Amino acid sequence: MKKGKIIFLNGVTSSGKTTLSKSLQQISNEHFYHLSNDIVAGWVSNMLHDKHVKEAGDNAWEIYFTEGIVMAYHFAKTLAEQGRNVIIDGMLEETEAFAKYYKKTNYEIMQSALSSLNVFMVEVYCPLEECRRRNIARGDRGENQSYEQHKIMNKTVKHNFSVDTSINSADECAKKILDNFK
Repeated sequence: MKKGKIIFLNGVTSSGKTTLSKSLQQISNEHFYHLSNDIVAGWVSNMLHDKHVKEAGDNAWEIYFTEGIVMAYHFAKTLAEQGRNVIIDGMLEETEAFAKYYKKTNYEIMQSALSSLNVFMVEVYCPLEECRRRNIARGDRGENQSYEQHKIMNKTVKHNFSVDTSINSADECAKKILDNFK
């Protein structure tokens, strides 16, 4: 069976990853499944009983969200091994949780999980001040959340391509990605 493709959109919150994911799905002639950190957060909050979250105490979100991200990589691998294409809308940030619970960086975990697959790494760039403006307009993110995430983004990620969502529309960025990902 032919393996599916994976497009990994890497960027801070409000850089445009989810909007870009929807554009990729819309304009591509191929079907793509979409996995995002927001979906992972939903999995985590829906899969665990409140009592287990309470037992984990102050570290609950750190523990379970980190596990959810790792699960998402393995789910993407399963889909791709079944011939399905996947868009991962995420952030390769390096928090203490990955080192503490996995003894690896988020990037290393992703690379290991997806090593046998064709992964196209895309940097989704947007100036931090524009992300801040978008965070305020959204109302569901902290005003400075993008700045804080930028500080902990893995600086060693090898991207295959980069798009700037402050200059180009989501559809223009999606077209550029698809034109460069063979």
